[in-house]
Amino acid sequence: MPSNIKLFLNFLSKTIAGMPKCTLAAFILFVVFSQSEHVFGQAANIIPYPQSIKKAPGEFVIKATTKIIYKQPDNKELVTAAAPLVSKLQRAAGITLNSVVKKKRNNFIAIELTKRITGAEAYHITINPDSISIEAGTPAGVFYAVQSLLQLLPAEIENSALAGNVKWAIPAMVIDDAPAFSYRGLMLDVARHYMPYDFLEKMIDLMAMQKMNTLHLHLTDSQGWRFESKKYPKLTQIGAYRKGTALNTTYDYASRPNDTLYGGYYTQEQLKKLVAYAQSKFITIIPEIEMPAHSESALAAYPQFACLDSTGKPFPYPSQIQNEYCTKDSTFIFLTDILSEVMDVFPSKYIHIAGDEASKENWRKCPICLKRMKDEHLNSVDELQSYFIKRIEKFVNEKGRTVIGWDEILEGGLAPNATVMSWRGEQGGIDAARLGHNVVMTPGDYCYFDHYQSADPSEPPAIGGLTTLAQVYNYHPIPVGLTPEQGKLVIGAQGNLWTEYVPTPAQAEYMYFPRSIALAEDTWTGTKQPYDQFLNRLLPYLKRLDEHQVNYSRHMFDIKLNTFVDSVTHQIKAMAAGIPAGYDVYYTTDGSRPGKSSPKYTGAIIINADIILNIGVIYNGQLIDDVQKTFTVNKATGRLSWLKNAPNKSYNQGGDHAWNNGIVGSNNRFNDGEWLGWSGQDFEGTVDLGSLQDINVLTARFFNKPSDWIYMPLWVSVLVSENGTDFKEVLRKTNLQTNKDGLQELKMDIGAIKARYVKIIAKCSGTILKGNPGEGNAAWLFVDEVKVD
Repeated sequence: MPSNIKLFLNFLSKTIAGMPKCTLAAFILFVVFSQSEHVFGQAANIIPYPQSIKKAPGEFVIKATTKIIYKQPDNKELVTAAAPLVSKLQRAAGITLNSVVKKKRNNFIAIELTKRITGAEAYHITINPDSISIEAGTPAGVFYAVQSLLQLLPAEIENSALAGNVKWAIPAMVIDDAPAFSYRGLMLDVARHYMPYDFLEKMIDLMAMQKMNTLHLHLTDSQGWRFESKKYPKLTQIGAYRKGTALNTTYDYASRPNDTLYGGYYTQEQLKKLVAYAQSKFITIIPEIEMPAHSESALAAYPQFACLDSTGKPFPYPSQIQNEYCTKDSTFIFLTDILSEVMDVFPSKYIHIAGDEASKENWRKCPICLKRMKDEHLNSVDELQSYFIKRIEKFVNEKGRTVIGWDEILEGGLAPNATVMSWRGEQGGIDAARLGHNVVMTPGDYCYFDHYQSADPSEPPAIGGLTTLAQVYNYHPIPVGLTPEQGKLVIGAQGNLWTEYVPTPAQAEYMYFPRSIALAEDTWTGTKQPYDQFLNRLLPYLKRLDEHQVNYSRHMFDIKLNTFVDSVTHQIKAMAAGIPAGYDVYYTTDGSRPGKSSPKYTGAIIINADIILNIGVIYNGQLIDDVQKTFTVNKATGRLSWLKNAPNKSYNQGGDHAWNNGIVGSNNRFNDGEWLGWSGQDFEGTVDLGSLQDINVLTARFFNKPSDWIYMPLWVSVLVSENGTDFKEVLRKTNLQTNKDGLQELKMDIGAIKARYVKIIAKCSGTILKGNPGEGNAAWLFVDEVKVD
């Protein structure tokens, strides 16, 4: 028995001795309700979960006669903080919360700013059957209290129209709450793909519901400039638009047949309006202007800020446009002019200047940059980048603002007052905190929402990686290895959505939700609740997202489908893993999505033919997660196999036998857990068919994507043996290179042959040739299912 329950029972037994029966019954009810969070589990479906909840008997019902009392009625920010409650009740319930000055006897909601609550965003709520009391030290605290209150109301409170037959009841309880971190943010890249203004406001609304307080707008990059500069109009006239496909991740200046310009930008008036809207939701918008790299869109508009070659002319333009600004004085005048305009629009404490992924190759050749290094006694281009950042920081500091940048700004020496966003893992954040700088953690493995969120092959295209909802939820922003004092410099965390593969608002919502909800709890609650308890609160919350027409992902679990061979029957069986107990699970074998009319999953499914198996979880009649896998059955499936070279550990999730486990990998992504990958090594796999077999055809699946350094093999050889020792080559295929990306299935007719052992060798293509992505590095070789028929 848990110690807290023992203490509770001891206390109860001592207290009830001698009590009258009626008093005893009431007392037990009160104690049970007030202790319910600690003894019986979570007390309320609130996300992020509050620091303390104590339930009490009864409920408060909001009616047409309910009044609202502002203890400081002249405080406009206080009234603004309560506005979501007032407006949503008016819209969804048809109830007008009229304000009164004097306290009523009952049926009122009182809101007060008080010095008793000391945290900047902390709040206290007392709910009983007669009244609700909200106390906070600041209007922001009131706003977050209101968000908790709204989540305690039925989900219909989020309706955009009047909801009928709803009892607007809030269970009685006491909540004490405050955030664990002061920075709770999301980043939206509007440069790679322009997002409509209305979507930005919608994101602010959704962030506010999650108690997030920072929206980082990535306004400029190589693929587009989205901030209107009145001093440099070509930035939007030229830099805001590109030719080429919408999913093109490079700034394409060359005209292509049937191409149209793609892009857009925000006027300063639009952005000022957005800032004001965000402020009404207690959200700060941080603008990011990329420098010194990711600057092609700006240099397309103003090439005079590019580097020079040895002849004193700009490097070839526009066919080979540069990645970085030149470090000439005129560049700094240009950038400080831009930042002045930016700071006139955005009042945020932080101004993001990026500082990431600068190759600095042109700096090594540019006579102006080389002279700058000599004049400033700089020993390397890393120190030149540090000079660049420090010079910009000095200007920003003079304007009363603080520079924030990606962790590359550590290279060559960190600017004295800069805050660091750690994205290349946690080390940058650790280093910055040890140097005494504030840090926002945003490591790719946990906070990059452009990654896939499921291994399901039906997932829409993403940039790569796999960051599941559970991974995000289980992340803690303070890295191991920091002292308590250094840990205090980690001011929060941020989820990033880069939009190379996210062309629409609907797709952006799909990538953000529900992962951003998990991150909101990471940064607000701090102390983790068990993941299954988080899911128990998340699933009802989805109805609120439905009311806002959010296109959220249905991958709530990390469902996996595994195969094994029954040692007795030798049948191939598939089993689902990763689904918590207590959920209804259904399946189909024809590729359709499961529903309540589908067969119920109760255990291992026998695979005796090629099928498309889909296993899904149904909650409240809705499919909330499913995974689909294609299975194939052939003579090699599930048989004993071995590899000469182990796959790279990053691409071996399915294990060394994934190449003949019967599960077919995705046709368009190589990181789904089924594809095996080797960097600079050959694939050599041998399978024991169990007995001498007649074989005619061998089919192997390879992946080709040169832009990701993945190439077809130079050649493929098939060898057979009767004893496992003496192998004979029966076929060799060459000239396999192709311009097509994705799955490349190689079907090889080897004639009528008898063999027990089959070996296949695929020769890695070696070193990537010059002029290709990853030139000079080892090429990757990816192999999926090998079939023997």
